[in-house]
Amino acid sequence: MSEYRDLQILGVGKEPGGRYGKVLIAGSGKFTGPVECEEFSIPGAGKVEDGGLTVHGPIQCHGACKVEGSVSTEALSVFGAFSTEADCLVRGDAEITGSLKTEGACTVEGQVRVNGSLKSEGEFRCGKLLVSGVLKCEAPVRAEEISVSGALKTEADVQAEAFRSTGPVTIGGELNAESVELELNGESAIESIVGGSVRVRCALEGNGGQDRGIHVHLDLDLPFLGKRRVDYDKAMRPHLAADLIEADEIDLEYTDCETVRGVNVRIGPECVIDRVEYSGTLSTAPYATVGEKVKI
Repeated sequence: MSEYRDLQILGVGKEPGGRYGKVLIAGSGKFTGPVECEEFSIPGAGKVEDGGLTVHGPIQCHGACKVEGSVSTEALSVFGAFSTEADCLVRGDAEITGSLKTEGACTVEGQVRVNGSLKSEGEFRCGKLLVSGVLKCEAPVRAEEISVSGALKTEADVQAEAFRSTGPVTIGGELNAESVELELNGESAIESIVGGSVRVRCALEGNGGQDRGIHVHLDLDLPFLGKRRVDYDKAMRPHLAADLIEADEIDLEYTDCETVRGVNVRIGPECVIDRVEYSGTLSTAPYATVGEKVKI
């Protein structure tokens, strides 16, 4: 049993900062200073003013909580909305089904599962990152393993041992991973990709060339405009845009890139590549456009 008193706010309450046991805010609660406690549960609405929140156990947020300082906790579960104006440190795992926003750096030493939305204005670090919702970061993202089935957008570099995505990805810096696998469902943009192996595929059923079921022409009889043919090729085209792709093994489809540099390189269907540099083998599929081919 904790030597510190537990605190429950069931209606409207205002408490000073300090040391507590278990904290429960089921109504509307406000702390006027830094808070340290064993557990922090908030199905209601809470705010920590003029200080941070240190929790030696888990934080569970089903409601809304704002912390004006930093946050440190053993585990974090957000089903509502949780925000901090400074750094956030999670020593275990984090699950974000609602919304998490950090104005500082965010570090999760275990696994992060983003089913809702996570926005970090500082550097984001974690062990394993699973994104089925939306992750936005204004600074670098570092993880051991990254898997994206939702959407990832960062204005800086991304580094991981393995990176896999079946959702749209926008990276304003370098994606550096030993293994990179992208299954394109829409438009993705990555400034540069550097790794051991890079594989980019069209995620639509029936991969393997022109017969991908994405070239659609409809003859419509529109009121006042008459008969028109509507071409959906461009709107439905999976696409990766990059300035540089560099790896030992490279296998690309539906990619527009200025420079591709590798040992063994395959340029598949629907690629537009300005320059390919290779030291091993190079194969180019029909319906691919390659400018310069340079054996190095």
